[in-house]
Amino acid sequence: MARDQPVQLMSFGRPLAGMVHEPAGERREPCAVFCNPFGDERRSSCLAMTRLARGLAQQGWPVLRFDYWGCGESPGDSAQATVLTGIEDVRSAAVFLRARTGCRSVCLLGLRLGATMAVQAAQRMPECSALALVEPVSNGASYVRNELRRRQVRRMITTGGGRPEAQHEAPEVVDLDGYAVSRRTLGQIQELAIARGRVAFDGRVLVVQASFTERLRPDTAAVRDAFAEAGAQVTVQAVVLPPFWSRVDIVDATPLTEAVTGWLSTLRRD
Repeated sequence: MARDQPVQLMSFGRPLAGMVHEPAGERREPCAVFCNPFGDERRSSCLAMTRLARGLAQQGWPVLRFDYWGCGESPGDSAQATVLTGIEDVRSAAVFLRARTGCRSVCLLGLRLGATMAVQAAQRMPECSALALVEPVSNGASYVRNELRRRQVRRMITTGGGRPEAQHEAPEVVDLDGYAVSRRTLGQIQELAIARGRVAFDGRVLVVQASFTERLRPDTAAVRDAFAEAGAQVTVQAVVLPPFWSRVDIVDATPLTEAVTGWLSTLRRD
């Protein structure tokens, strides 16, 4: 059985909370660092991603799940967190796990906005040999628009009849999913993209589409094409799953675990 151990690591002087899933037997390369999505998506996907991490560890891959500074279980002020601090946290998490396990290479495994952050971090990490991207956010501007639209719908529901809610936010801070996010950070997220000419990673890449159909969506195909243009070896897996990152019920994400473990098994040690 794999072993779970809570850990604290440091990222440029910032403490982060994490959980290491250690294989009981021989370790396999690469080790895997999970990059969480944002807000409610992080909470809703926690069980599925924990099961995925344990599944990987049982197959021999060391795994680290962690929360960015100012998010989840990690201390810090979310209003002070930025895209840059998130990328730094991913890189620090990879350094921590490699030092702990002795692995030479790392795979970044991200979900939704965490997948997009993983792409940004990997482009600055020569030790990152692989990316596993689950439902990556390919267009940050669209993502922010959708989040702001959801916030407005929630306000209309809670205030009744569409009456505007009294503003309690500071001028430079926006409440998204219970997290205070600076407008500067929102602007940074809007600039994120996984598109042709915006990717500089030529390792191994898995793109997982999780939806009610195996038919490939245009945004998934666009992510695939962006990495292929950059010289990466890309595999696309379409798994039939409901959007477990945005649901309150328990979703059996076994197909996701099977897709990721199957792909990792094809990787060869550098």
